[in-house]
Amino acid sequence: MIKLLKIDFKKIRGNKVFWILIGLYALLIILFFFGIQGFLDDLADEANKKSPIPLPSLSAYSLPDIWHILVYIAGFFKIFLGVIVIILITNEYSYKTIRQNVVSGMSRWDFLSSKLLTIGMISLGATILVLIIGLILGIIHTDSITFGKLFGKTEFLLAYFLETYAFLTLALLIGILVKRSGFAIGLLLLYYYIVESVARYYLPAGIGTYLPKKAIGTLIDIPNTSIMRLFGVEFQDYISIIDTLIVLGYVALFVGLSYWILKKRDL
Repeated sequence: MIKLLKIDFKKIRGNKVFWILIGLYALLIILFFFGIQGFLDDLADEANKKSPIPLPSLSAYSLPDIWHILVYIAGFFKIFLGVIVIILITNEYSYKTIRQNVVSGMSRWDFLSSKLLTIGMISLGATILVLIIGLILGIIHTDSITFGKLFGKTEFLLAYFLETYAFLTLALLIGILVKRSGFAIGLLLLYYYIVESVARYYLPAGIGTYLPKKAIGTLIDIPNTSIMRLFGVEFQDYISIIDTLIVLGYVALFVGLSYWILKKRDL
């Protein structure tokens, strides 16, 4: 495992595009999360000026609700990571490093495993970034810190890792299938924003719910925050075992199809 990671890291280490995109992703996430509370504070100030009675302050970052909120919002940015994964896998075909690895004695499964480990590290890095942001903002916006508040709902971080990893295995599959970065990225964006939405519209609800994007996104539902409760809205505030199994099933499917393509196709 370590050997495969080292092989992949050597390829990534000098890839300036990869590090620039990862840096932009981290910067985007940080700026977005640190800007939400300022927007809510301004919104509350404007509302209080027009309201005859004082309105309660709205905090998006009080512990332990912050973990559910952050991972739910961060889930919308995973498309950015999907593009990065596609660039990594299509570079293997463009520079013929996949053929060189196989000729040098690496099996096709070893090659795929190295990519699965790499996207695992990317998913872990994204999760750690959310963890650090959550700790900073949660401590700042929570009046009294207790062990229960600090670590309550942290299971959503594990769910976020699984959601991100599952989506990146889909991106990996598309990259292996198409081989060209421009076409692969276009296909990913087309499927993510248009194709599945159209398919869900025409399919029965019982089927559309289990399509990949919807099933993976359903793992983490809209947060039940104080803001939502203020309007009397309730959503699923736990991680469903059934939803988890469905996502794991998709991971197995995407990995299996990726291996099948690698095994059958000339490199």
